[in-house]
Amino acid sequence: VCHALAFLCCASTTWGATARPNVLLIYTDDHAQWAMGAYGNKDVLTPNMDRLAAEGMRFTRGFTKPVCSPSRAMLLTGQYSHRLGIPDYIPFGNPEHVDNGLPAGTPTIASVVKDAGYRTGLVGKWHLGYGEKYYPGRFGFDQAECYRYLAPGGRRESVGRLPYLVDGRPRRDFKKSASVAEDSTTVLSNRAIEFIRSGQEQPFFLYVSFYRPHLGWEPVPEEDFAHYKNRPIVVPDTPAGSTVSKKELRRQTRLYYANITCADRNIGRILTALEELGLADNTIVLFTSDHGYHMGEHGHWQKTKLFENAARAPLIIAGPGTKATGQSTTAPAEMIDFYTTLAELCSLPAPGYLSGISLVPVLKDPAVRPRRSALAQYDSGYSLRTPRYRYMEWGQDGGDGAELYDHESDPREMVNLASHPQHAATVEQLSRQLRQRIADTGRVPRASNRTASGTAGACGDWIGTKSPNQNRLANNATGSNLAPV
Repeated sequence: VCHALAFLCCASTTWGATARPNVLLIYTDDHAQWAMGAYGNKDVLTPNMDRLAAEGMRFTRGFTKPVCSPSRAMLLTGQYSHRLGIPDYIPFGNPEHVDNGLPAGTPTIASVVKDAGYRTGLVGKWHLGYGEKYYPGRFGFDQAECYRYLAPGGRRESVGRLPYLVDGRPRRDFKKSASVAEDSTTVLSNRAIEFIRSGQEQPFFLYVSFYRPHLGWEPVPEEDFAHYKNRPIVVPDTPAGSTVSKKELRRQTRLYYANITCADRNIGRILTALEELGLADNTIVLFTSDHGYHMGEHGHWQKTKLFENAARAPLIIAGPGTKATGQSTTAPAEMIDFYTTLAELCSLPAPGYLSGISLVPVLKDPAVRPRRSALAQYDSGYSLRTPRYRYMEWGQDGGDGAELYDHESDPREMVNLASHPQHAATVEQLSRQLRQRIADTGRVPRASNRTASGTAGACGDWIGTKSPNQNRLANNATGSNLAPV
């Protein structure tokens, strides 16, 4: 049974001509595109995510900012996060950052559909500001059940002790436990199903934001881990000098996959509820993640880097009655595109100041390319991803160096071609394009929003220097001048 793109034709009709589509936005956390069956991974068990891919459109080039809060801000607002004053993740429990969050009055896709008569709900992770003035209810959500990190007047806590809040009030029955009955992901999916079941006289917009597979990975329900026990799995080669053994890397990868399987199982429960309620055929289902993940590639762990593993996320939009069913596209898409896309699918206007574009033309024809490149930024680094290349500059105006990777010959981004004379024209062309994109969107501040200790904190770290591949192997590169970008 297909889940909806919910009548692509509704984009050109009025509300009176067809039933208003529901919107189910499913968001995983730290979930790399490479860690999903539909994207070619044979080791991870993701039958429900794969089912969505079989029923809708799978984007192979879905890009985002490789860090938590900025990605979520872009998802909901259709704007680059630096325009909103959120250049980096918002550290939990840090009093120095209590005033960091979505600016008051910022329109979101939730507020737009709410004004059009939708019930709006958030279940799961928010991570867009502390305290009452940043509660989701102020940004278009009728109902919000999530970690808010600090309740009003609450003391600083470690992330494992932060309360689960319902409209600012702690919910005591929410626990993190290996028990399936108390597992946080199960509780979140239960609450999502309850929201869908209630108020069926109105269309709904539901943002389900799972914490999995965010670190820490334990505990995980036994039924989700059982698939990986003693099962051989493929892991990446780690760089010379790494302190992580292959055995330990396999153990960590199994835990990572088990967390993804837990999220997948609960996604299946929500999709089943839609079918049982007769809502599946009129519900837009958009599945993605806040960003990707490194498991030792390039000497990196977790996220915050501009390489493909961290900057690329799964992206699936599923629905009936379209040419999208079971197809994939290489059309570049960014997190800022979802607001505009959902607005068009629901026949709602999108403000002209948005940075995103609509992906509806791609959903009708996967060969269409509304954009030619994707922009990403983190700390002092900028990245431009074209169909063929990833080009990066580090430091103000590229003063700390550049990196160029050819995805046709080097999809793992291992050979930096930037300093090779034969690629000078390509570097110059991409540098101009990158600077134009930066100018068009507003320059990102050089300094990122760090924790009090000045480390990468909860959002990961790396081994070695900021740009370990800078000029790496460039002198060994061969070949003639590269083709146009």
